[in-house]
Amino acid sequence: MPRGHAYPPDLARYVSAHGPAATPLRVSQELLCEALSVAFQASLTTEEGRPIRFRLLLTPFAELPEAGVPNEGVLRLRFDPSRPFLADELRRLSPAVPFETSLIGAQIEHDKLRIWGVAHSGPAWLAPSWGGRSVVPNWTYDPILHATGPGQLAVRCAGTMVGGLERGQIVDALVDVFDSQWLPSLFARQRATVREEHAIRQANSSSPTMVEESLIGRVGQQMLRRAIQLVRGARHGGMILVADMSSPRALGGVRLKYRLAQDEPSHRYRTLLFKILDTLAGATSNASVGWSDFAADGSSSLERLEQSVFELSRLLANFTAVDGAVVLDKRLGLLGFGAEVSAELPTPEYVWRALDVEGSDRECNELESVGTRHRAAYRFVHDHPEGLAIVVSHDRGVTFVANRGGDVVFWEQSVSP
Repeated sequence: MPRGHAYPPDLARYVSAHGPAATPLRVSQELLCEALSVAFQASLTTEEGRPIRFRLLLTPFAELPEAGVPNEGVLRLRFDPSRPFLADELRRLSPAVPFETSLIGAQIEHDKLRIWGVAHSGPAWLAPSWGGRSVVPNWTYDPILHATGPGQLAVRCAGTMVGGLERGQIVDALVDVFDSQWLPSLFARQRATVREEHAIRQANSSSPTMVEESLIGRVGQQMLRRAIQLVRGARHGGMILVADMSSPRALGGVRLKYRLAQDEPSHRYRTLLFKILDTLAGATSNASVGWSDFAADGSSSLERLEQSVFELSRLLANFTAVDGAVVLDKRLGLLGFGAEVSAELPTPEYVWRALDVEGSDRECNELESVGTRHRAAYRFVHDHPEGLAIVVSHDRGVTFVANRGGDVVFWEQSVSP
């Protein structure tokens, strides 16, 4: 994508040209440009010191079902009369229309955009970001505009991002590190070990069922996703370090203030993972089970196990409230928290900002522009090339840091909300 400065008219042209082919946009480029421009101006303001964040739905009120149900569709609430489509109106409405659960609705009235009211969607659309097996409902193919920060806009259709403005540039995809190949490769040995141990547990079964590596990896990803979102919601920032305990260096240069005993409770995630695998295997005669089997299983036993995994996410997030990092091993066992990365560890001469999910496209970044958490993360992965660092900033930004072929590379994870 071009890297010059871009503005709402540029984004409107891009979205009009790249909208989903199967369901062409019903909104004209001119109308989309107006909506984006007003939303852009609103995003630059604050309301009683609070940042402005909102979702804007460009669907006529009459086209939403009157009997809509949140988390399946929307509960539509109409203003009488409608309100002018102005940046100040979006600013004043935003606190009453939380980004996570509601949308501001707008439509054409007498050749002008007007705010018709509020659509309450519920939080089900957040499942991909928050982790979990919930199916994301799709109730409209019309564009939904996301204003997530000053000058930060995105246009989504049917749950898919069409285009956005980030750092004054048009972006055509969200960077979701969990969709990469490099991240799972860091944990390949641990997944293989789980599969081997599960096979041993299944050896005496009349119908042994193996597990796919993707299932093992996705369960762990869901726990980390939920933990990251909980840290973001707490707004205190935090850092998670993942150490390779098979490495001779292991925790070299990392001082754990609160070191946890290495017993079953601190490795409870592994216990729960095997219970999930055993439950899925015991419910089928198929040769193997994968993520789709887990997602489709509505049994109460698996629901309880999933909630137990998410309670570990909460525990992990709570530990980040203490100064220092939470440290996990590659089996996602808790080693401790309040960890300090020694300032004596060598600092990389420079770091690279990944411009795509695999980090194949990069740009060199100076270290002077970041805070102490990011510097500590850079030192850690520079000295521990098999490790991983996840930094959540006070402003809710999320950065993944890894060592790729000797280079310290960081990814600014796209998160929603």
